[in-house]
Amino acid sequence: MTKKKKIAKTVFIVQYNDCHGNGDDDSIEAVVKNRTGFKNWLAEHNRDRRADGNEPESAEEFDLIETQMVEYK
Repeated sequence: MTKKKKIAKTVFIVQYNDCHGNGDDDSIEAVVKNRTGFKNWLAEHNRDRRADGNEPESAEEFDLIETQMVEYK
């Protein structure tokens, strides 16, 4: 039997924190590889919001939760 190799990678969960509301409307929005990935995601997210007629959101409206993604190969 072959032993599988465990590969752990750090990823960031992007969670909306509702900092301008009452704090009850938090939701997971995305998972990104790094902080640069978050900036890219936020830019695309805001393009979509503008296209839908909504105001853009700022980085402070999101929490980045660092976690490990484990993969077995």
